[in-house]
Amino acid sequence: MRKNSIAWLITMPPMSYCCEWKFFSLYHDCEMIAARLGVTARAVRYHKLAYENYEIECEGCENCMKTRRPK
Repeated sequence: MRKNSIAWLITMPPMSYCCEWKFFSLYHDCEMIAARLGVTARAVRYHKLAYENYEIECEGCENCMKTRRPK
């Protein structure tokens, strides 16, 4: 994973999501995501499109959030 890429920004601290799939399954507003990550809305739309087209999948990481239950 390339440093400072959108995937890197999502999975590294302080955000620390397990993968892009989980992040995009929770958040839908491209403008808000872009502001939070400090990237362009266009870049976020590109990644969201990959998520919506099932090109980004749950990676089943050791710290996978998919199986966690909300408190």
